[in-house]
Amino acid sequence: MTKFAVASAFALAVAAGAGTTAHAATDSAAAPTAQTQFCPYQTGYACFWVDNYKGGTMGKVAGNNTNYMNLTNSSGCTKYPGTWNDCISSLENQGTQCTVYFWTAAGYSGYWHSVARYDSIYDFGVDYGDAAFNDTISSNHWCTSS
Repeated sequence: MTKFAVASAFALAVAAGAGTTAHAATDSAAAPTAQTQFCPYQTGYACFWVDNYKGGTMGKVAGNNTNYMNLTNSSGCTKYPGTWNDCISSLENQGTQCTVYFWTAAGYSGYWHSVARYDSIYDFGVDYGDAAFNDTISSNHWCTSS
């Protein structure tokens, strides 16, 4: 099946009501691939991927993290090799209680965007209107923005 056919089938499934939080891909390049890793459902994790549309290597956290330089990542990110710092392009919140806030600097500083429970951010430019947020996440905090 071609990428276009996969994207079309996915869009039809969404239109038919399959899934509760599905987001249709806007073009064939954004269609999920066989390599996509899925965030475990309702497990308390916030998951993130190195590529938009949940592509590439997936990482996950279950608590507050003041500095993503301390989170190991073997995906080949170039800005801070071996870490998740400034290496995230899509997000999902499978937390069990609340919203998670992702910050552009360590120590919950800089600016943030939030992800509500069971929501996903596939592309920062499309979903947040903030393409500059791509590859800038350096910390996360749960439940409140402060």
